[in-house]
Amino acid sequence: MQLQAVSIGSAVPQNNFNATIQSLFVSSLNLRLDNYDKLITILVSDHYDLPQGIRVNQTLPIQPLNIGGAAVSRGGIIRFESSPLAIDLRGAKIWGGKLPRLNGPTEQAWAIIWQTLNAGQIQSKSDLIAEELFQPDHAPHLTRNLSMPVRGLIAAAERFDPHACTDAAKKMIGLGPGVTPTGDDILIGFMAGLYCMLGCKTDRLNFIEEFGKGLFCLSKKTNEISRTYIQHAIKGEFSSSMVGLIEAIRAGDEGRLICATKSTMQIGHSSGMDSITGFLVALAAWNSTSFYTKYKD
Repeated sequence: MQLQAVSIGSAVPQNNFNATIQSLFVSSLNLRLDNYDKLITILVSDHYDLPQGIRVNQTLPIQPLNIGGAAVSRGGIIRFESSPLAIDLRGAKIWGGKLPRLNGPTEQAWAIIWQTLNAGQIQSKSDLIAEELFQPDHAPHLTRNLSMPVRGLIAAAERFDPHACTDAAKKMIGLGPGVTPTGDDILIGFMAGLYCMLGCKTDRLNFIEEFGKGLFCLSKKTNEISRTYIQHAIKGEFSSSMVGLIEAIRAGDEGRLICATKSTMQIGHSSGMDSITGFLVALAAWNSTSFYTKYKD
């Protein structure tokens, strides 16, 4: 059975490679590349691209596949040991994952995303409700553990202190349930928010680069899948859903913004919601406006 790749992330090797199956899920699998310290993800989706991803739009027949099994890419086709599955990479578009920039005020968009996010988290009974990070007294244990570090991220970013930001991130890395823990997802979203607010400001660029070095070292303390996402975020590479959310902010259309927010929120069990939380935290740090000042104090 041969499937056609729809898109290939720019981090996927363009030449021949050998790999082993690192993990298997219902709609995705991860390959650990031989001779590379990184994973690539083969995923089934009609819209969701990853910088390390190979996207197909048909169901993956994962039943014959096994963790630890070999995979090889030759001549643009991936084949799997003991399986008829093959994936044709030829002709697929390349996804780079670079974020558009936000140059104007974001207060109104921030408010819309914040309200949509919190409502969705409450409805889905998420382990984390964003608003409770700033009102943690009666919040669940995970939220209380994340509250002070998240506040620390904001304070450190406001004063461009990468070392304090790394100290805050140290208390978040690997924290929470899931393949990509909640603390990690918040940090990934936080990096997205910083990058889209970068502009041409040298102090912001220096901060991102120095914090990125600290976060890279911390990423070794979490699991391999989550570490892959974090390390791409450090380089400014993100999913198409995050790019779509920022493009919706730039468009200034409320309906489109709500739709993009809800679409991103649906990713994973809570990864999309957690990454949006981190994204809004970063916007709060570098956009001091009236709506969210009460959440920062």
